[in-house]
Amino acid sequence: MRLIQILLTVFCGILLANGIFEYLILGIFGLVFNIRSKYDSILLILLGILLSLFSIYALIAIWKNNIKLLIVSIIILIILFILTLVKSITEINELGLRLIRTEWIAIRITELVLRLTGISTLMVYIIQLKQDYYLINS
Repeated sequence: MRLIQILLTVFCGILLANGIFEYLILGIFGLVFNIRSKYDSILLILLGILLSLFSIYALIAIWKNNIKLLIVSIIILIILFILTLVKSITEINELGLRLIRTEWIAIRITELVLRLTGISTLMVYIIQLKQDYYLINS
């Protein structure tokens, strides 16, 4: 049980770093210096803020072992997964036939697989918490 908590903590740390460095900072620079489209930059900033806030929220839920907060965390993570999927598709389509497109596809697929792994691990953790709860209260 403790191992899953530690793995989920590492996952949240990765999401926090990803939210700050890849999304928030890139979005701000894209908006300020007109490197990318305005809407893309705003989406990056929103994703960065959401990922950062989610990471803090999820860490509290994980270490408090609160099932209701963990279920909300899964819902938020699924929403973030969908937003990241949409962002990835638009970003890859904008690259056209450039050589860097293959690299971005690999990066985005890895990011999405990591998110799916986090969702499934969180589900396993909730199931394990519920089983422990029922064993204690039986």
